[in-house]
This record gives sequence, structure tokens and C-alpha cells, in this order.
Amino acid sequence: MTYLRKTIAVAALAGATAFSGAAIAQTVSIGTLPQGSLAYGIASAAAKVISDKAGLTTRAVGFGGSNIFIPQVNQGRLEMSTANAVEAHFAKDGTGTFEGRKNPNLRALARLFAFQTSYMVKKESPFQKITDFKGKDFPSGFTSQKIVEVLVRATFAMEGMSWKDVKGVPVPNFVRGTDELVSGKVVASFLAPGSAIVRKANAAVKVRFLSLDGTPEKLAKMRTIAPGAFFTTVNPSKRMPYIEKPTTMVGFDYLLLAGTHVSDEIAYKSAKALHESKKELIAGHGVFRRFQPKQMAKPGVGVDYHPGAMKFYKEAGIL
Repeated sequence: MTYLRKTIAVAALAGATAFSGAAIAQTVSIGTLPQGSLAYGIASAAAKVISDKAGLTTRAVGFGGSNIFIPQVNQGRLEMSTANAVEAHFAKDGTGTFEGRKNPNLRALARLFAFQTSYMVKKESPFQKITDFKGKDFPSGFTSQKIVEVLVRATFAMEGMSWKDVKGVPVPNFVRGTDELVSGKVVASFLAPGSAIVRKANAAVKVRFLSLDGTPEKLAKMRTIAPGAFFTTVNPSKRMPYIEKPTTMVGFDYLLLAGTHVSDEIAYKSAKALHESKKELIAGHGVFRRFQPKQMAKPGVGVDYHPGAMKFYKEAGIL
């Protein structure tokens, strides 16, 4: 009997080890926006850290828009994705850009930092404020990236404008919108200043970003369309020569999501790897200079946190 118990115990231990090894060997895919976007750079940096520090083979996978890859996380076809808190809220509840399409299986793995966006125009153009776009050719539709349409509509609304005030030029996403700006087909593009595509555009035509009028009254109007959005300031830096003075932009919490099908072990190891690797994340992309490990479990991000990540955050004293 003693021998039998010992045999069972050894077999159980071997099985547990094999299970753990299988989990570690699993390829983890992070759905994100196309190559050239800031989101892709963020996902790639996170993927490298998770691969190197957690022993999980992890890769960034670019898609045309978040309305494509976020549902795949919900369906169990992707393990993780990038997302901002506004679209995470919409996706979970089936509202806004996900109207009628609830995604109940989404969980937050980590809050990374505040994402910043505004309107990019050609440097020599006369545009100084949003109302200057009235009657001009402007990228619209954003069929594969609906969150951009929402954010543009929200910032238009705070200035008493709507899509009727501009001449819409249909584009699938902000990448195409930026291409159209460079070619002269539209007057502006709405995106993050840290995107690789901004540097490419600046090399081609020289660009700058509008500073928004961030009053409390306008913030209230913006939040009726984009809940959770806020105003934030981007300061000049050598990395972004097209930001020449403190510039007010739209901000929102940026997240790494995981599906409920992702094991607690993988979520725990991934959160731990990110928490301990700010230096390596910055090496992957400079935007992680804004990453604050102690704020990885910030409440109010639109979705619940994954239990595996929560376990780590409690152990780390963040919660």
C-alpha cells in the first residue's frame, strides 16, 4: 500500500509538472492594431517581456481594428489584446462601438498607462482648433476601428460640432487616415503622437498636433459620448520633435485584456513579468516611460480584473 501511494504521488507530481510545462509552452497571442501603430509597438514590447520573463511564447498580432480582435479574445480565439478603457467598457456591455454585441468573457490583465491622442495636421497648415475643420475634407467611417470614430465624434461634440460639419472621406482606420493626410486628401488625422506612423508622416511632410481646449465643461460634453476619457498634457521631448510646446490631448486608460479562458497561471505569470520589467518595457517602446507598476490594478477601467492577475496584485501589495 505504501508503494502504491508513493507511485500515485509520483505520478501526480509528474502530471502536475507536465501540465505546468504545457501551460508555459503555450503560444500566447496579443491582438492589437496594425504594424506602425502605437498599439502594435505596445503589444510587441509586452509580448517580449512576457516571453522572456514568464517563459510564455508570446507574440503581437496586428488586425485592422479593435472591433475585430477584441471579440476574438471573448470567443477564446486570442488569449489577450490591447484596448483602451472606453472600448473595453463598450465591448463588455455591448454598447457604443459594440452596440448589441456583448463580450462578457473579457478581463483586464493590467492597466498600462494613460493613452494620449489628438489631431495631427501638416505643420504649415492654418488649423489651430477643431472648429477650423468645418467644411474641410476629413477622414471618416473608420469601419474597422470604430473607437476612433467615437473619439472624434466626442471631441467634435465638445465644440458643438458633428460629422455634418465636415466633408467625410471614408477610411478603414487611422493608418489610412494618416496616409490620406500625407497625400493631401484630408486635413487631419486623429491618433497618438508616439505612433511610428507619426514619425513616418513627419519625415514626409512635417506635422504637428493640435492642443485641445480642455475645460471642465467640454470634458463633461466629451464624456457623454466617450465615458472615462479625460484631458492630459503631452510635453516636448527629443523623441517627438513635432510636439514643440505642452499640448492638451484626450487621454484614457490603456489596458492589456485577457479572456476568461486564459488560465490563472498564465495571467499571474504575465502580470508578474510586466510588473517587474519597466526597464525592459521601455527598451521595447519609449511610451512605457509612463508605465507605473503600482497602478497596474487601478479600479474603474471598464472590466473586471482576471483572477490570476488579481492574485499577483494582492501578493505584490497593489490591492
